Amino acid sequence: MVRCAAVLLLLLAAACAGEEPAADIPTEGVVTLSDQFTGDFALVDKTGAPVTDEDFEGKIMLVYFGFTNCPDICPTDVGVMSAALNQLGDKADEVAPLFISVDPERDTPEAMADYFAFDERIIPLTGSVEAAKAARNAFKVFAQKQPLPDSALGYTVQHQQAFFISDREGRPQIAMVGGASPEGLAAILRREIGK
Repeated sequence: MVRCAAVLLLLLAAACAGEEPAADIPTEGVVTLSDQFTGDFALVDKTGAPVTDEDFEGKIMLVYFGFTNCPDICPTDVGVMSAALNQLGDKADEVAPLFISVDPERDTPEAMADYFAFDERIIPLTGSVEAAKAARNAFKVFAQKQPLPDSALGYTVQHQQAFFISDREGRPQIAMVGGASPEGLAAILRREIGK
């Protein structure tokens, strides 16, 4: 009985402090990043306007690398991003959710605008092949074309699956590797917003 009361007091204290209980914050697949992850990029948005990482200073950046022709993983993870933003409510305004293309040859600003029409909060970024590669290097992201000789697409892009979270100065702090749930992603974002 005393143990239950102690647990309830801890949960109540965490709720009053505006924090999520520690059990809600995932640890599996969550990696703390070194300063080798610079998070620098110079790309263009869905209107073709130039955008750099410095444009988002003051917000927590949530960065995902993918491509619009991805058949399964990217659409699922984009859905997770959108659902996590929903769970944050008003706090979502403190997050810059970025989708950086690993297939800039096909992911033109127009293609990105069409793909992300369902959620205007997500900011799709693309650019030249060189600029996209520089962005991947800044986050240490692997991506490589793989030919699809029997497909009209011609190729797909094998790439790393991770959500990167940067602090308000734009420095990558955490990677959630191998996917995440909306609840887990929202819990980590909520914690980072509160720092």
